[in-house]
Amino acid sequence: MSRRESGVRCLRYSAGGGHYEGRWQQGQHHGYGVKATGRGLIYEGQWHLGQRHGHGTLRRQGANGHAERVYVGQWLRDVRCGEGKQYYGDGSVYYGQWRDNARHGHGIQWHADGRIYIGEWLKDAMHGRGVLYAANGNRYVGEFENGCKSGLGVYYHGQVPQHGIWSQDICRSSVLPLKQSPS
Repeated sequence: MSRRESGVRCLRYSAGGGHYEGRWQQGQHHGYGVKATGRGLIYEGQWHLGQRHGHGTLRRQGANGHAERVYVGQWLRDVRCGEGKQYYGDGSVYYGQWRDNARHGHGIQWHADGRIYIGEWLKDAMHGRGVLYAANGNRYVGEFENGCKSGLGVYYHGQVPQHGIWSQDICRSSVLPLKQSPS
């Protein structure tokens, strides 16, 4: 195909067994298109000169033939960047901001084990202010660093608050309210 070719067409790749159907510009995927790889990944969305760029959906073809969503959201120069929703193999889901293929900024993650984190992310880890809800109803409200409770925070054991200083998920110093005796 000439580098000057533009328009709409379908191309099958002999090596790997994938195909692309959509718009082209200067011999590259450009505009809206669908690309399926021989490894079972399917991207449907916007392209810019051969790279995923803009809004798009990445799916994985399962052994049963059904396509499962992997990521729906914004892309920038072939990486997740902007707002998007990631579906993980264990059943966890993240919705929020991305930068350079990593969770970065504000977001919420629903874990398969029932935990929920709402807060700030940095380089794919909970980092900054946030709230982590445990499956049993307990919660931690405070600071996180590199994916761990770190800094000032309050851990609620049901309705009982434990104010403390945390480091690498361990409470180093804390204050619990005194139990009041019945009058």
